Amino acid sequence: MNLNSLYKSFCTSFKDITDSPASDAKILICHCLGITQTQLALYGDEEVPSEKLAELEKLRTARLEGQPVAYLTGERGFYECIFKVSPDTLIPRADTETLVEEAIADITELCEEQQEVKILDLCCGTGCIGISVAKVLSDCFDKVSLTLADVSDKAMAICKENVKDLIEEDNIEVNFVIGSLFENIKAADFDAILSNPPYIASSVIPTLEKQVQFEPVLALDGGKDGLDFVRRIAEKAKEHLRTGGILEMEIGYDQAEESTLILEKNGYSFVEVIQDLAGNDRVIKGRA
Repeated sequence: MNLNSLYKSFCTSFKDITDSPASDAKILICHCLGITQTQLALYGDEEVPSEKLAELEKLRTARLEGQPVAYLTGERGFYECIFKVSPDTLIPRADTETLVEEAIADITELCEEQQEVKILDLCCGTGCIGISVAKVLSDCFDKVSLTLADVSDKAMAICKENVKDLIEEDNIEVNFVIGSLFENIKAADFDAILSNPPYIASSVIPTLEKQVQFEPVLALDGGKDGLDFVRRIAEKAKEHLRTGGILEMEIGYDQAEESTLILEKNGYSFVEVIQDLAGNDRVIKGRA
């Protein structure tokens, strides 16, 4: 079987399970064969090595079962980097880049007179938020102190791999903390606390598309109304922020009003909701 035939076969297989059958097919084929998408297009008449066909069929079957492409390849592109992922981590999504961009802009403005900035990425998972923000800010400040915290030691293992692979800047200092939210966080002078916490209502999780249900419930389940973690973070974050420091969290598209009330109730000022590129409410933020 040549590459063109294989690609068309994969596209046909995936058309009923995803809105992006061509993309899924390209990613899985290129990952397995170790080629680029350009090579896939240019050398379509080339025969696929027989020893690779069995591996490709396993990937096809796994995808048809609903397993996310990112888990099958072990990686996902996010912002300016490729992050390692595993079934123990939430898969980074483009929506979360809204939080990254907002944080970069706010921290740059908030700390413009400082030489060092201190950032906490809470519920960090792969570390995609904190790492992405720190790498950009390393060009703006003499030192970036980044704390990455998560309750899952397995997620933290992936996060540590991403730090090792992606942070090459000498002026970024990274600390890792395992614990439930602020349980083992000692610092009380962060300039910014960033988080993509679990925010899906428990009753909604069984109704999510099949591939999302392969992701860790620990990273999805936000309790009865989806806002348990937003409340808990808002209640404690001020104890770990310097005066005027900023809290920024990703939220669900329908949680802006309640999240705003939660931050205001806990004494945050300049509370604001930021929309993502699709026009959905995506980030809630406020100043300590």
